[in-house]
Amino acid sequence: MALFLNAYQITSQVMFPILVFILILLIKDLNRYGKVSEQIKLKLNDLIESIESTGFRKNANEKEFAFIERYLNKLASKD
Repeated sequence: MALFLNAYQITSQVMFPILVFILILLIKDLNRYGKVSEQIKLKLNDLIESIESTGFRKNANEKEFAFIERYLNKLASKD
């Protein structure tokens, strides 16, 4: 039993820094995706502003993609 306890203690001492390192990498990776998501949202807002400058207005409580889809459907129906 003492050998098992000793092996467990050594393993936990080795694995703890590895686990911390993996967690740090995971947090950095999630942060990167957050930045990419923010950039996409900014580009969508710029696109919506460009569409609204043509006179096509966004309905109240309409999501960004629904607005862009409605605009594209209107353009397609004109052709």
